[in-house]
Amino acid sequence: SVNRQGLFTRLIRNPMGIVTLGYIFLVILVAILAPVIAPMDPLLTDPASIMTPPDGAHLLGTDSAGRDVLSRLIFGAQSTLIAALIVVVVAIVVGVPAGLLAGYYAGKFDAVASWLSNMIMALPAMIVLLAVRTALGPSIYLIMTVFGIIIAPGFFRLTRSAVMGVRNELYVDAARVSGLSDMRIIGKHIFTVVRAPIIIQAGIIASISIAIQSGLQFLGFGSGENLSWGTMLMDGFQSIWLQPIRLLYPSVMLALTLVSIVLFAGNLR
Repeated sequence: SVNRQGLFTRLIRNPMGIVTLGYIFLVILVAILAPVIAPMDPLLTDPASIMTPPDGAHLLGTDSAGRDVLSRLIFGAQSTLIAALIVVVVAIVVGVPAGLLAGYYAGKFDAVASWLSNMIMALPAMIVLLAVRTALGPSIYLIMTVFGIIIAPGFFRLTRSAVMGVRNELYVDAARVSGLSDMRIIGKHIFTVVRAPIIIQAGIIASISIAIQSGLQFLGFGSGENLSWGTMLMDGFQSIWLQPIRLLYPSVMLALTLVSIVLFAGNLR
């Protein structure tokens, strides 16, 4: 039956699933192999080749500092994906265990955790990120870590709500009667209920994280040494009247990546 088929088998039989998986895998592979496949050093400037159109030496042309656009596009995938990964991992590590415990045990832990969650959700995320950047420096990875903590209440509330809906089900009571520990019940019987919503939430949060990171870099709040598609957007926008095509490359990569992550998460669910 279809329920007995492997996850990967079912995924690749879905056209949207295999297309989005293929694209995401390709972007990850490009990011990993960037030092090998990039034709040039993305930070190497060439004053003699400023704002040149695509040619044999520079397949996508050069920017306002004479740097190879294709190489910067390839290396930009690294920090863009790492930023999204940091946010998702931090948010899941903080939010999901707290939601499981709060939903299962309720009581004082639930009250305190819910209060903290509501307090964090009340914070204006962008203002907090800008304050962190001002106080602690322009490290985009540190900023994304803080953003992961800000996003964690979303995972907490999602997990807590799902757990509270099943904690009194008969199969959970049967597990208790059979002598299973609370941690075993939560890990084996409760977590399966929240797994699918967490996957969807992770995909959405990853897309939001890439958008936020690119937005901050576009506004110039990241480190100049941290190359990303958002940095390329900023560079392209500054010379939009001279070479508008340079704004297209990072925009297309960002759009395809954001859409692919969300669609893949939906198909994986």
